[in-house]
Amino acid sequence: MKTTTLFFALSAFAMTLAARQPARLAHLSAANPATLVFSSVEPELPAQLLAQLYARRVTHAKGVRASTITDSISARALVIPAAGSLAGGGGTLFFKSDVTLVNYRDTPQQVVVGFWSQGTTNTLNLASYKSVTLPSQQFVTIQDFVASSLGTSGLGSLVFIPYTGTTLDPNAAIDGFSRIYTKQPGSAGTVSQPFDAIDPDTLSVQYIDEGIALGLRQDADFRTNFGIVNVDPLPHAYMVSFVGEKLQTNITLTVPAYGMIQQAIPAGDYGALQVLYQVTDAGTNTVSWIGYASSTDNVTGDGWVSIASANFTPDELTLIGY
Repeated sequence: MKTTTLFFALSAFAMTLAARQPARLAHLSAANPATLVFSSVEPELPAQLLAQLYARRVTHAKGVRASTITDSISARALVIPAAGSLAGGGGTLFFKSDVTLVNYRDTPQQVVVGFWSQGTTNTLNLASYKSVTLPSQQFVTIQDFVASSLGTSGLGSLVFIPYTGTTLDPNAAIDGFSRIYTKQPGSAGTVSQPFDAIDPDTLSVQYIDEGIALGLRQDADFRTNFGIVNVDPLPHAYMVSFVGEKLQTNITLTVPAYGMIQQAIPAGDYGALQVLYQVTDAGTNTVSWIGYASSTDNVTGDGWVSIASANFTPDELTLIGY
């Protein structure tokens, strides 16, 4: 089931773009990551901000990202679907995530950073959250972000919520990028996969409960993992379908509230592969979630990431103004 009430303020957005000052990007500079201080947060703050983020989503339904429509933009809040600091490959490899953050605002920006560990509910786990102030109109790249900045380990999702006092900051404009990488087997070099920072409401417009990750592969030469981030205060059930050239199957699972899962797809020789996601218990509620999948070369360890996008029909694209 997909929405019949999508809202796009395209004309207002175009007017805003026309009024921009292109030269302002020249003011961006690089910040020293050593100057950033990640500190503990007040006990009530994460729950307050997550509740406000949810309320904003319900009252300000907006457009959905679609891979064929380029609208990657800075946002009020961000999610990096997968990041970590953990051993893998039978203990012979170690994976790290370097994270780049940017504050486009002309004043410093306070941000709560949450690490939602794989398979857990992270709503009120204070150990999962830190606060940091991003300098104005600067970007910063932090190596091994999960370990060095958050003091933790494992695999999970990163959520970034700008705030002021105890309130979600409506004037924020941040963006980010992450690279998860490890040493290439038998080499001094590295292999990596990129994860763009994504608006947490990417697939949350009313009743958008389907998405598809394209361009994957699983056979004798490649393997594929898939993941789901549930940016919602309740756990949700999903049906995930794996549609390959040679094999098709599906599974059902539940993702915890404010949590993520990542796992290997069911074994088999699929060949070229697409992964379809459906929230099966959304009903008439607005659910925010992100789906993704990644394929990896079994020999080199090289790979790629596919973020799930809305699978709109021609009529639905017409409805939303494209």
